[in-house]
Amino acid sequence: MKISVIITTYNRPLQLKQAFQSVCNQTRKPDEIIIIDDASELNSNIITENFVCEGVTIKIERLKVSKGACYARNRGAAIAGGDILMFLDDDDTWELPKISDQLRIFNENPDVGLVYSGRLMVSDSYRQNVIYKVSSKVSGKIYPQILYSNLIGTTSSVAIKKSIFNQVSGFDENLPALQDYELWIRCCKYTIVEYDNSYNVRYTISDNHTTQISGKPNLYLEAVNKIIIKYSQEIESQGILASRKIRANLFLSVAKSVRSHSVIKAMYWIIKSCLEYPNFIRGIGILIPIKFRQYFSFWN
Repeated sequence: MKISVIITTYNRPLQLKQAFQSVCNQTRKPDEIIIIDDASELNSNIITENFVCEGVTIKIERLKVSKGACYARNRGAAIAGGDILMFLDDDDTWELPKISDQLRIFNENPDVGLVYSGRLMVSDSYRQNVIYKVSSKVSGKIYPQILYSNLIGTTSSVAIKKSIFNQVSGFDENLPALQDYELWIRCCKYTIVEYDNSYNVRYTISDNHTTQISGKPNLYLEAVNKIIIKYSQEIESQGILASRKIRANLFLSVAKSVRSHSVIKAMYWIIKSCLEYPNFIRGIGILIPIKFRQYFSFWN
């Protein structure tokens, strides 16, 4: 199988180089690396210079107008020549065996269409220090279980067959946030999911929360409302109690996104979630400051 890695970037040349190098250093290199620059405001030469990886085809495309990360990912997928697509955000990095671990699973089970990995949560100011870990937990046919929460996680952890990606029409470019989760919902309707039983992604928790979608709670709230509407029939078909639990979990995702800005607003969404379906333990976990999460791993 041929592997295409798609790195999307916007105004982060230093982080992009780290992300690129983590791909080039893989124990099993990809067949191609595609960099899609979402019309960065910086000089284009700063963004796209000096990207060489021996034995790997490099494709670089700079969009004329910024259209968001999901358009950039879809564009990268459209020009990818690989059978397997792996996405990487420019502020994340991979551990050395990420590609080989996930490719092995595809080779062992041809029915698997999506493989994901556990995450090492790190700060962008000191990436060597792991704040806490998020493990992989579920596999198999996980629809409708995926409706309850994002069991798969970040885009940077996933490898997906291009045939499945195309079958579900890629990322929804109309969603302002949670685009990865919404894509996984659609994928899980059609394919078996597996995990690589490792922590192959260093996922960045930005010190400047406004630079990440997760630090923009209004976009999260808008996305949650759109997902509830888009999947209203599927949610309601799970039954009254289950549908309340699904909505409660989505409200908790809003609480998590707003936590870095306002504990009071986070508490509002935790209470709103618990009124739908009581889950005080998860709610309390959201209020724990990130730097202390390593001591409360059962909440992650």
